[in-house]
Amino acid sequence: MWKCLIIINMVATTEESGISALISVSELIEQRRKLKNILEKYGVSRAEEIEEKIIKGEIPEHPAYEDYLSALAYEKNISDLKAHTRKVIEEI
Repeated sequence: MWKCLIIINMVATTEESGISALISVSELIEQRRKLKNILEKYGVSRAEEIEEKIIKGEIPEHPAYEDYLSALAYEKNISDLKAHTRKVIEEI
Protein backbone atom coordinates (compact mmCIF):
# COMPACT_ATOMS: atom_id res chain seq x y z
CA MET A 1 0.00 0.00 0.00
CA TRP A 2 2.73 2.49 0.97
CA LYS A 3 4.72 1.68 -2.15
CA CYS A 4 1.67 2.47 -4.27
CA LEU A 5 1.18 5.82 -2.51
CA ILE A 6 4.84 6.70 -2.93
CA ILE A 7 4.67 5.91 -6.66
CA ILE A 8 1.48 7.96 -7.06
CA ASN A 9 3.13 10.85 -5.22
CA MET A 10 6.23 10.59 -7.44
CA VAL A 11 4.09 10.63 -10.59
CA ALA A 12 2.08 13.61 -9.33
CA THR A 13 5.26 15.48 -8.41
CA THR A 14 6.80 14.75 -11.82
CA GLU A 15 3.61 15.87 -13.55
CA GLU A 16 3.54 19.11 -11.53
CA SER A 17 7.21 19.72 -12.36
CA GLY A 18 6.49 19.12 -16.03
CA ILE A 19 3.61 21.58 -15.99
CA SER A 20 5.78 24.10 -14.14
CA ALA A 21 8.51 23.68 -16.77
CA LEU A 22 6.02 24.22 -19.60
CA ILE A 23 4.66 27.37 -17.96
CA SER A 24 8.21 28.65 -17.43
CA VAL A 25 9.17 27.97 -21.04
CA SER A 26 6.00 29.66 -22.29
CA GLU A 27 6.70 32.74 -20.16
CA LEU A 28 10.35 32.71 -21.26
CA ILE A 29 9.30 32.78 -24.91
CA GLU A 30 6.89 35.67 -24.24
CA GLN A 31 9.51 37.70 -22.36
CA ARG A 32 12.06 37.14 -25.16
CA ARG A 33 9.50 38.25 -27.75
CA LYS A 34 8.80 41.47 -25.85
CA LEU A 35 12.51 42.15 -25.39
CA LYS A 36 13.21 41.51 -29.06
CA ASN A 37 10.49 43.99 -30.08
CA ILE A 38 12.03 46.75 -27.98
CA LEU A 39 15.59 46.06 -29.10
CA GLU A 40 14.57 45.99 -32.76
CA LYS A 41 12.73 49.28 -32.33
CA TYR A 42 16.07 50.96 -31.52
CA GLY A 43 18.33 48.77 -33.68
CA VAL A 44 20.32 47.42 -30.72
CA SER A 45 21.17 44.03 -29.28
CA ARG A 46 21.21 44.87 -25.55
CA ALA A 47 19.16 47.13 -23.28
CA GLU A 48 22.24 49.14 -22.27
CA GLU A 49 22.67 50.25 -25.88
CA ILE A 50 19.34 52.09 -25.68
CA GLU A 51 20.63 54.11 -22.74
CA GLU A 52 23.85 54.85 -24.64
CA LYS A 53 21.83 56.19 -27.57
CA ILE A 54 19.80 58.39 -25.22
CA ILE A 55 22.95 59.79 -23.61
CA LYS A 56 24.49 60.52 -27.02
CA GLY A 57 21.30 62.28 -28.08
CA GLU A 58 20.73 59.81 -30.92
CA ILE A 59 17.17 59.09 -29.76
CA PRO A 60 14.69 61.11 -27.69
CA GLU A 61 14.52 60.34 -23.99
CA HIS A 62 10.78 59.72 -24.13
CA PRO A 63 9.65 56.96 -24.65
CA ALA A 64 13.14 55.46 -25.07
CA TYR A 65 13.97 55.57 -21.36
CA GLU A 66 10.78 53.71 -20.46
CA ASP A 67 11.60 51.14 -23.14
CA TYR A 68 15.13 50.87 -21.74
CA LEU A 69 13.77 50.12 -18.27
CA SER A 70 11.33 47.56 -19.69
CA ALA A 71 14.13 45.91 -21.65
CA LEU A 72 16.26 45.67 -18.50
CA ALA A 73 13.35 44.03 -16.68
CA TYR A 74 12.80 41.57 -19.53
CA GLU A 75 16.50 40.66 -19.55
CA LYS A 76 16.37 39.99 -15.80
CA ASN A 77 13.15 37.99 -16.10
CA ILE A 78 14.63 35.91 -18.92
CA SER A 79 17.71 35.14 -16.83
CA ASP A 80 15.56 34.15 -13.84
CA LEU A 81 13.20 32.03 -15.96
CA LYS A 82 16.13 30.19 -17.57
CA ALA A 83 17.51 29.33 -14.14
CA HIS A 84 14.10 28.23 -12.86
CA THR A 85 13.41 26.13 -15.96
CA ARG A 86 16.83 24.46 -15.70
CA LYS A 87 16.15 23.61 -12.05
CA VAL A 88 12.70 22.19 -12.77
CA ILE A 89 13.97 20.08 -15.66
CA GLU A 90 16.76 18.68 -13.48
CA GLU A 91 14.12 17.66 -10.91
CA ILE A 92 12.17 15.75 -13.54
